[in-house]
Amino acid sequence: MWVRVPPPAPAGKSQDNEMALSKLDKLRPFILIATVFLGFLAGTVFVEFSKYSDSILHIAIIVLIYSVMLGVPHTRIWNAYKNLRFFGIAWFVNFVIIPLIAWVLALIFLGAYPAIFVGFILYLVTPCTDWFLVFTSMAKGDVPLGLALLPTNLILQILLIPVYLLLFAGKIVPFQFGAFLETLLVFILLPFILSILTRVILSAIKSHQWAYEFIDTIVSPFQLVTLTVVIFTMFAGQTKIILDNVGPLLLIFIPIIIFFIASFIMAQFVSRSFHLPYKECALLTCTTAARNSPLGLAIAIGLFPEQPLLHVAIIIGVLIELPVLVLVVRLLETVRIRLYHERAEAI
Repeated sequence: MWVRVPPPAPAGKSQDNEMALSKLDKLRPFILIATVFLGFLAGTVFVEFSKYSDSILHIAIIVLIYSVMLGVPHTRIWNAYKNLRFFGIAWFVNFVIIPLIAWVLALIFLGAYPAIFVGFILYLVTPCTDWFLVFTSMAKGDVPLGLALLPTNLILQILLIPVYLLLFAGKIVPFQFGAFLETLLVFILLPFILSILTRVILSAIKSHQWAYEFIDTIVSPFQLVTLTVVIFTMFAGQTKIILDNVGPLLLIFIPIIIFFIASFIMAQFVSRSFHLPYKECALLTCTTAARNSPLGLAIAIGLFPEQPLLHVAIIIGVLIELPVLVLVVRLLETVRIRLYHERAEAI
């Protein structure tokens, strides 16, 4: 989901217009769960659907990544240099510590299930590039700084995914680097170029501001629709395989929950160790908790098209992430009051 930063507040006033979950966003987990059951039903009734599911899934993933890229403010990437200290901390946690945590948890809980192991890794090594801003805002964190962090998160995870796969998963579910390049071109670069062209065309039609506001309005529902198509197609096309492996798939809930707990504790520890102000603490907590499941899913489908359990492992994370992030916001409210009470009035 993409959200727009509220306009700057007038001088002398605080910026109280914070982002919030829309009604559609609040319904998101229920819509996705309902889509899973509808997919199972369709796969049971229309067995022949599996013959067409791969083609539909590939097109839907390209559209989904296009919708994600459409919301990324690429022009803000240079803003990262304004706060190198925070960015260095966030990058180290997101791209060094969390991948190591993911690998350890996968070894402990999922070593017997190679495809689910790799899906779990792909889910956790891709930090969110949009969704986390909503929760940063709800927790009264530093949203403008998060906007600058957002595109760098996207670039770094694309560059580092093949490294993570080689280090943590290459011997478990082998892949060829050539296949990764092909996946990058079709599922990442193509949607990226289309998103840039869309912004240019919309800006030419009226104005840059109008294009920005129009995209802000349509991207969230657009992403939800395309994600439901992806989930429906995946579960309808692989119903038997998924149902035959329900036990192993349910097992992934344990390491995912442990990850969310560890992520929150780690963000608080790092924030206190580096004396981060509350706004940066909230941003760090949200960016380390939220994951970029669409990108992980795109890479998984492109590199491992014959591994449906790997794809479903990522979807499981999607289903539980929203309620977890809502809980994270509630916990951050407690942190703000109890640990940052001396600065509560300034937040």
